[in-house]
Amino acid sequence: MNRGALSVFFFSAFFVALLFVPFRGESDTLILKNGTLLVGKVKSSSDKSIVFKNYYGAFTVNRAEIEKLYVTKTYKEDISLRKKMGMDFSVEDIKKNYEAGEKKLTEQEVAKLKTSVQKPAESPLRSGGSFFIEGGWFYSIGEVNEAIPYGYGGYAAYEQGLDFITGERYLLMPGLRIECGYIYYSSGDAFMKGPTASLGPVWLFPAPGGNIRFSLQPGASGLDVENGDLSASTFTFTFHSILGYEYTFSSASIFINTRYLYVYDKDVFFSSAGISAGFSYKLW
Repeated sequence: MNRGALSVFFFSAFFVALLFVPFRGESDTLILKNGTLLVGKVKSSSDKSIVFKNYYGAFTVNRAEIEKLYVTKTYKEDISLRKKMGMDFSVEDIKKNYEAGEKKLTEQEVAKLKTSVQKPAESPLRSGGSFFIEGGWFYSIGEVNEAIPYGYGGYAAYEQGLDFITGERYLLMPGLRIECGYIYYSSGDAFMKGPTASLGPVWLFPAPGGNIRFSLQPGASGLDVENGDLSASTFTFTFHSILGYEYTFSSASIFINTRYLYVYDKDVFFSSAGISAGFSYKLW
């Protein structure tokens, strides 16, 4: 056999061997604007919608409902993606959705897609509840700035998503934040200190590596105030607001917030602004 014929023989053998090598295509991870995360495969697409397939079947998803679409090569990449986003997951569920998505559409699935628009069968992601610990430094604003120019605060809080009420999570749907803490402002022989508690809505907006948090929390505080020979104790209305960034790991996160505090007094205007930081842990 001459060299040319030998080359043709080996090339042909290599090509035939490729036909028997199992092929694993790429998979897709789809995140909808309501928070639902799906693992499977985009089977076809148009300007207005895509056809997505996983273990639960094939269904049409409008592009207006899609937040992000990731192309992943193995189900392990889908697991890493969920870990990075701080989401709960089941390895078996991800694997079976990944494998089902790579299969061809059945005749029944094609027929159903032609007659109706299917909704994702995977259960909506629940935001659950998280516990927070943080401490902060504050600068006084108003008439009392000269007496007590700055102060400190420590807080513990619990946040609960309210999507269990509707069964779905929407981008602008708030959760509920319950917070208690202790504030201490002092300078020389003047001080203001005492416990504080508040309750109000909190919004989370997706951001790289985590989310942006914004809350509005009316509440009440029991404060002891002293300035020279004058002293008083009062139980009064207070208002807290938070705007900050949270970086999430798996079930834990670290965050930094800008905070605002208003304390009601009929005679003296008092408010303060500052920075706080801490960590949180997702309970469920």
